[in-house]
Amino acid sequence: MYQYAYHDTPTDEEMLDWLGGLHGGEIISNPLGQPITMPSDYHWRKDLVWVDHQLKAMADARQILDHQRLIQPEAFGAEMVVLAPDPLLETLTTVFTVLVTMLHETDIGQYYRPSPYATRFMWAFGQCAHLQKVGFHQPSTMSRQAADQAVTDLNQRLEAWYQSMKRPDFTYECNRNRRNSFNNYKRLCELMRALFSCHSRLMVVRVDLGYSEFDSPYIDYETARYHREQLCLAFNTHSLFKHLLGYAWKLEWQSKKGFHYHFIFFFDGHQCQEDITQARLIGEMWERTITGGQGRCWNCNLNADKTYHYNAMGCIDYHDSQKQRGLFKLAKYLTKIDEYAAMLVNGRTFQTSRKPSINDGQRRGRPRLYQSSPLNYGNTDL
Repeated sequence: MYQYAYHDTPTDEEMLDWLGGLHGGEIISNPLGQPITMPSDYHWRKDLVWVDHQLKAMADARQILDHQRLIQPEAFGAEMVVLAPDPLLETLTTVFTVLVTMLHETDIGQYYRPSPYATRFMWAFGQCAHLQKVGFHQPSTMSRQAADQAVTDLNQRLEAWYQSMKRPDFTYECNRNRRNSFNNYKRLCELMRALFSCHSRLMVVRVDLGYSEFDSPYIDYETARYHREQLCLAFNTHSLFKHLLGYAWKLEWQSKKGFHYHFIFFFDGHQCQEDITQARLIGEMWERTITGGQGRCWNCNLNADKTYHYNAMGCIDYHDSQKQRGLFKLAKYLTKIDEYAAMLVNGRTFQTSRKPSINDGQRRGRPRLYQSSPLNYGNTDL
């Protein structure tokens, strides 16, 4: 059975520090020792992810509170009692405090999409008087009858929360990301098939565009989206993208890396052949021009043959089934919805360029020996 670890539950001092920073940032030092302010959004993102981890752990364990062990005399022989320290109770209190503050006490919640675990937790515990009292005020002593009623109420709410996660609508909501991934995969596969129908050779370039370790905590979604939009605007104006035929991007979020994008570009393989150089130049544009030095780029085309078992980087001819197989492997990875990004933003987390039609361009080269591209073996099952 899963055991709740005490080190996963914030101490009173940590809780006070967290509550003190609800409406502002935390003072830290930069690498030069100069004081700077950590934005509160950074903490909210980490708090929301932490809450989701805790709720999933509780849902798997399905524990309840033990009246006999929890209710203890305030002192030896005293009639008044207190609730003894308990990992499950402390986790309930902290999760409740974070969600209530985020969703009801501030306007932070409008920018995020809590998981189905969190929304059902608030349905079950949102009006819990005991958690409201201990979460936002100093816990006090109570009569044994009041304590017994408080624990009974908490267990009834826990059981209601557990039961709510057995409903079909909960499963449907949890599978939302899987459905979105499936649809995104179909869209990307259709784009690739259409491009190979119009062009006999594509040059595939993939870059991961993010931010430096120091800057990433300061980059909120709006900033990351603005940088991505600026890059996409360059597709129509900058000579670097003169032979760009199509693209796709996916937004992700990680605790250390923050918001970052995975981009895949499809260039005309008859006009562009230096894929590593092309990826490097795109990265330099992101780092220097788009983000003003805050950005960082990972060139996935560099040493791709040694890095990827199914290498889909560089030039791919329409009849190269091996590389196209790698392209489908890559498409599945690129279209898998990032769970954290889906929670932390209300906007789009994946997009492809418009799918071309046969009339959009003339197929280059001699007539094909095959009427269809080997790309038709792609399986859309995730």
